[in-house]
Amino acid sequence: MDKNKLKISTKSLKEIANITKEPEWFNLIRKKSMYENYDLKFPNLHSMNLEEWGLLDFDINTFIEDNNYVFNKEEFAEEINFEEESIVIIQKSNKLVYLDIPERFKSLIFVNDIFTAMNNNSDKFKDTFTKITTTNKNKISSLHYVLLNSGIYIEVEDNAIIDIPIQYAVIVDKVEHSLYNHLALNVGKNANINFIENYISKENQKSFNIISEVLLLENANVNYSSVTNFSNNQKGTILRNAYTNRSSVINWNIAAMDNADVFHDNTTNLLGDGSEGNLKIVTLGTDKQKVYFNSELVNQGLNTNGDILQHGVLLDESHIVFNGVGFIVKGASGSNAYQSSRLLTLSDKAKSDANPMLLIDENDVAAGHGASLGKIDEEQIYYLKSRGLSQKEASRLLVHGFLSPVIEKLSVKKVQEKAVELIDTKINK
Repeated sequence: MDKNKLKISTKSLKEIANITKEPEWFNLIRKKSMYENYDLKFPNLHSMNLEEWGLLDFDINTFIEDNNYVFNKEEFAEEINFEEESIVIIQKSNKLVYLDIPERFKSLIFVNDIFTAMNNNSDKFKDTFTKITTTNKNKISSLHYVLLNSGIYIEVEDNAIIDIPIQYAVIVDKVEHSLYNHLALNVGKNANINFIENYISKENQKSFNIISEVLLLENANVNYSSVTNFSNNQKGTILRNAYTNRSSVINWNIAAMDNADVFHDNTTNLLGDGSEGNLKIVTLGTDKQKVYFNSELVNQGLNTNGDILQHGVLLDESHIVFNGVGFIVKGASGSNAYQSSRLLTLSDKAKSDANPMLLIDENDVAAGHGASLGKIDEEQIYYLKSRGLSQKEASRLLVHGFLSPVIEKLSVKKVQEKAVELIDTKINK
């Protein structure tokens, strides 16, 4: 089988539409994306080849849903703290199974599964969906829109100050369910939210494809944190993209604690004057895992600020690539673009790459980048061992310190504890 040819027909797309109950206009997008996919290319990655990942191998039967599922809070107690006041959204096996919005916020935030949002087809939904991550960006994005089978749409009203976390948990616990998940987030003027997503995979699915789109209107502030935990033998892609308007701020805090091979593509377009984008990433590679991060901040408005911080630790025969791009376009005067990538290797068989790039088309700007690749500091290990710690305990402590700049930004204690637990599990393994 040709790994790079999508084996699906218009008849299959109609079958999918019958399952999802989607409107005709989106089924037409599926068909258009299917034809585009034949000619589009995978992203050209330094030292990795997505063509070898088998991302286009798909079975129509994986769309089957369990309509008899009954929600039970105890089933999710490990991942969600139901005692803490928060907005809780839980998705299981491609379906929205639980939504809890405290009464005082019900007029400020609206949540629907992605297909209900399509049928409602509001103006704000149309401003976000497929507009930030287009269908023809590359072979990955077109594949996503051909096979999309789950997701949510969140709309935050103007001037809404949501002072409790919004927790979005996606549980994948059936190997026969493929995940082509889409999050569309539209944040109104002067609104402020703390959004936390948690992807938990308990089965070894073949592949996954995720897109998150975030639109920030004027003076909006979004703290977007994510913990992913996909299993061994999986291969997948995660695209996160955002548009900012005047004076809006988005802070990305990404903890990629997967055992799967994953391509991450995060692009934030700083469109509005005075807007800001900050991207913090931590990851820990084990076994023969391959992880690639393409991180881009594009300064397009006046006086915009972009900052990328990436930290990774490599164990065993893992391979991590940090590709960072700061792009200040012509006319974006008074803007700043900074980035720093650091990779810490704990194994002679691991491979690390850091590719910092600055593309500057304007004079009145400030920009800088840095990258470091190296082994764990033996003097620090010696110092900790002299204080009674074992080699393993000393290494664990240094790894936690190295990854802490992002972990401490995960503002929900339960999620923070989960990320620390996943780090420890990987180190102990």
